Amino acid sequence: MEAFTPWLTPALVIALFAWLRSELISRTDKLEKRFDGIEKRFDGVNERFEGLTRQIADLRERMARLEGALEGFLAGRRDRDAA
Repeated sequence: MEAFTPWLTPALVIALFAWLRSELISRTDKLEKRFDGIEKRFDGVNERFEGLTRQIADLRERMARLEGALEGFLAGRRDRDAA
């Protein structure tokens, strides 16, 4: 038993460090998986925002056409009323 005593403390320290390292690696892997899931969600949100941006641009274009048509219509009525 006396022969094991000097090796007991270093063996416990090495075992502790090995356990902590394995625990840290497993928790890091879990965090990476969680971040991958969050990243996929953000990709979905980005796609939805891009779609919304396209729809707003289409609405702006349609509104501009409508404003142009309305200006033309009102200008024609003004000319007819003035004559």
